[in-house]
Amino acid sequence: MLGYIIPQKTRFMKKILVAAMSMIMLLSSISAFGWGPKGHDVVAAIAEQHLTKKAKKAIDEILDGKSIVYYSSWMDNIQNSPYWENGYNKTKTWHYANVDKGHTYQTMSKNEAGDVITGLEFLTKELTENYDNLTDSTRADYVKMIVHMVGDMHCPMHAGRLSDRGGNGTKVKWFGQNTNLHSIWDSKMIDSARKWSYSEWVDQLDRTDKKFKSSVMRGTYEEWFKETVEGAASIYEYVESMGKDNPNLSYQFVYDFSHLLEDRLLVGGYRLAYVLNMIFG
Repeated sequence: MLGYIIPQKTRFMKKILVAAMSMIMLLSSISAFGWGPKGHDVVAAIAEQHLTKKAKKAIDEILDGKSIVYYSSWMDNIQNSPYWENGYNKTKTWHYANVDKGHTYQTMSKNEAGDVITGLEFLTKELTENYDNLTDSTRADYVKMIVHMVGDMHCPMHAGRLSDRGGNGTKVKWFGQNTNLHSIWDSKMIDSARKWSYSEWVDQLDRTDKKFKSSVMRGTYEEWFKETVEGAASIYEYVESMGKDNPNLSYQFVYDFSHLLEDRLLVGGYRLAYVLNMIFG
């Protein structure tokens, strides 16, 4: 007896459905990513250079001798892994917080699943007030998450608008190629601004004086995030001022926003060191 043969039209519709579901999954994962691997490596490497001896020793023990740079993108990479299915899918929204035009973080409705601020507050509290009750593996995971999330917190489009899913819904061209505003700040901007390795970025950026370091290595997560919101607002304003749909961003955009890029990477690195030093010594 012949098996059931799927009609040609039904098979076509199934292909469309599969493609649509794949695109939805892709967009969901994109919206959670902050800096690409290079940006996260830069932030972590800058932080590593400013850890106290006590903090560095504690982190070395927790991470079994691995560098925080080694784990800087761990929180992105665990998606679709056993880690993800065993509970870490609950942290999907911890990479960002959306702030619409005319709002602040405080006036926006909060995501019940948490966001980058509430997530960092939870992790910091656990590692400072509940450390002895955590397993070794949980301590390691929490350190890896903080390394990643402080980087995300300083990425402009991770304070993007809810109305366009953090820039994913704002269509633009990047040197003539169709993309979106979020994707530009994940990796395209850093790759276009300089053809440096992450270590070259660190060497060139981390040259500030003690006064500047002390001025940024303080404050709260909400205060830091407010700066990122302001940076995101300036990017939206720039794109909207072009007065067209799907505008082409290229050399002028790179030139105009290189300072913001460099500031967010550098300050993110200093503040990551500040958080880890506060927790571990």
